[in-house]
Amino acid sequence: MKLKTLVKPVALTTGLMLAGTAAGRPEDPATVRAARTVQGPDRKRLLALAAVDAAVYVSFSYAYFRRRSPVLAAAWTATDATVTAVALPLLARHDKSAAAALLPQAAWLSLATPVAIYQAQANPDPIFGDRLVTR
Repeated sequence: MKLKTLVKPVALTTGLMLAGTAAGRPEDPATVRAARTVQGPDRKRLLALAAVDAAVYVSFSYAYFRRRSPVLAAAWTATDATVTAVALPLLARHDKSAAAALLPQAAWLSLATPVAIYQAQANPDPIFGDRLVTR
């Protein structure tokens, strides 16, 4: 495995660990930690959002680095940005420190999403071809 392939997963993992540490629980994502104390429909929403976030996070490396698909990477990044944006107000309602811990991820995704979309538009994709390329 090339060093270049490891850079983004290591950076993302480090960022998530720092966010968890800021929330006081480095082993738990902020959303899951907050959901432990929340009752009712918001608990289910937070857990569902945490599951989607984890699925996107775990599968991103495969979609982008293994499949080399900028289109899939853009879709994954936009999905994660959406999940984070939906989770933030729910978290803030129940656990302000967990919401604060998610802010670095939200900031990163606010930068990463337009970059990923640009990359998908500017480069041919091995899965989708160059149908989405705008030159």
